[in-house]
Amino acid sequence: MEDDIFLINVQIGGLRLPLRIARKDEELYRKAEKLLVKQLENFQIKYRQRPTEDILILVAYQLAVMVSKQELSEDTVPLAEKIQSLDNELKALLSKE
Repeated sequence: MEDDIFLINVQIGGLRLPLRIARKDEELYRKAEKLLVKQLENFQIKYRQRPTEDILILVAYQLAVMVSKQELSEDTVPLAEKIQSLDNELKALLSKE
């Protein structure tokens, strides 16, 4: 069944996190793990001299920016669709003249 709850283990920065999730969400959690690990590794290389706590804050902020960009992009889709629809109507009206 798609809604089965099961246990996955996520590894982030040497920390193993056992999580109980819906089976249908497994891909989402795996992608999030890979994204977080990649960002963490990038910041650890770039800011080696910084404490781990600072790096984790930078990673969290970077991911928040990514989410905000995505939300902003999604907010403009309905507006773009409406503009396209109005443009099509206007072209149809002008072509009748």
